Amino acid sequence: MNDTPNIIVETFSCKIIKNRIELPKSNRDWTRAKSCKLSFTKNGLEYLDTITPYEEITQATIHIYQSAFFFEYGIFSISTHHFTHHFGIKYSDYWKGELPFPVERIAEETPFILFRRSLIIMILVYIFWEVVKK
Repeated sequence: MNDTPNIIVETFSCKIIKNRIELPKSNRDWTRAKSCKLSFTKNGLEYLDTITPYEEITQATIHIYQSAFFFEYGIFSISTHHFTHHFGIKYSDYWKGELPFPVERIAEETPFILFRRSLIIMILVYIFWEVVKK
């Protein structure tokens, strides 16, 4: 655990998949995930009426992905000796900074990102073309 005396208390909206060792990758997993608030407090991580003290976290990782809409999102995973939970998060400046415990950040390749972005651009060009024609 980092000995960070000044923990910035912050709350995030996210989705959680509890008690699963492997990293959830499919959209089906995330559509079935439970929405929750994840809070960094002075006592530990708080979510779903549970507090996990920072010193109990044995491993923390953030898998970072690029969205087709040009923002980053991530899967924040924490493990203790008893469980592993995964949180779907919007990857913001808070997550890029120092957290109250060591965290490994892993930049992942987003499948079909070039195709997705090209499709969005083509749709926007088509809409623009239709508006200009009128």
